[in-house]
Amino acid sequence: MTIALNRSSTVRSRWRGRFTRWVRGPTLARDIAIILAIKFALLMTLKFTFFNHPQAEHMMLPPEQVAQALLSVPVPHPSRGNRHAR
Repeated sequence: MTIALNRSSTVRSRWRGRFTRWVRGPTLARDIAIILAIKFALLMTLKFTFFNHPQAEHMMLPPEQVAQALLSVPVPHPSRGNRHAR
């Protein structure tokens, strides 16, 4: 029983030491983690603000129609005017 308690306290002290070194020292990993957390928060804010709900209820389209509009190839229009490029 005492061996298990000693191991758990040793593991806690290791994690505590790692955390204090991470907080105190100017490390690249900490800076990247902070920047990624800020970016994630900003992206989630933008998503919930602008992309969660449609602007009006009548703006809903079936997924098949949206896919066809996005994936179809537009028909090229014939050029108007002189055919000087030929």
